Amino acid sequence: MPIRDEVLNWLTESKADLQHAESSLQIGDYNWACFAAQQAAEKALKALIMHTLGEYPRGHDLIKLYRKVKNYTDLKLNESALARLSAYYTLARYPNAGLEKPSEEITREQAEEAIAIARGVVDEITKTIRDP
Repeated sequence: MPIRDEVLNWLTESKADLQHAESSLQIGDYNWACFAAQQAAEKALKALIMHTLGEYPRGHDLIKLYRKVKNYTDLKLNESALARLSAYYTLARYPNAGLEKPSEEITREQAEEAIAIARGVVDEITKTIRDP
């Protein structure tokens, strides 16, 4: 199946978000590293859904996005890891989402884990989309 430009655009932006996460990690912006990692995984999953199902998905819950497409591909992602990463959509940005000061309370270790999860998602989805 040919890969639509729209799918490639979403995949490209997921890789740009992953790069932003890594840059944020290097300068100590751990909350932004976590948020950008979540965004990288979300955009990659949306690219896969568009590619596989031909529909534009809505929402930010990584588990829900993954479950929408998991029965249509051979892709096997760790749902527990996706759940941890998904929480950063709000937790990393808002002082009323669980942490009072996400910019001070999210740790380097959390950011490193978020980036590793996102990298795995982006890499696996890239392979899935590229391989017929």
